[in-house]
Amino acid sequence: MAGVIRSDGVGVGSGGVVRTRPEVPEGVVRIRPEVVVLCRPDPRNRRCLRELGAGMEEEGVPFRVEDATEDGTELEVGDGADDGTDHGVGHGADDGAGHGTGGGAVELAFAAAQASHLDVGVGVDATGNVCVHHAKLPPDAPALSGTASDARVMGHNAARLVVGVPFKGTPAPLDEWKEGP
Repeated sequence: MAGVIRSDGVGVGSGGVVRTRPEVPEGVVRIRPEVVVLCRPDPRNRRCLRELGAGMEEEGVPFRVEDATEDGTELEVGDGADDGTDHGVGHGADDGAGHGTGGGAVELAFAAAQASHLDVGVGVDATGNVCVHHAKLPPDAPALSGTASDARVMGHNAARLVVGVPFKGTPAPLDEWKEGP
């Protein structure tokens, strides 16, 4: 029989051994490793965000969604829990190279990647452009970009960037397409 852990943290492992989850010291906040999705609060982005999330969920990678307002401040949405910590996203901050959380999908994705403990972020601008960025890439060179219609594949590929496996369904650039005989 496999071990079972109850919601209070006490469990019985194989062989009848009782285990408990380690206590978290008071004042310490656990931050889950997850991909951060930073988006403009626009009702038209709901379907796009749902598809992005579905793609990441299908790959088994956790994520959280945060809204970025036009003035550079941040409103957190997603799981609804506010842990009171500042994740460093969306406060109009400038990284020193003039790349704040300005408004485009690239800027939002880079800011999200900086805030993610997995170093991968996704940005969705007000017009539905989607961008996937890695924290170790230059701010103006995202890993992937696309439109809202590509959101599910972009979610898959954001998760695959975390895991380190080849991207799924990315079309070849037009100059690499071969014409028929």
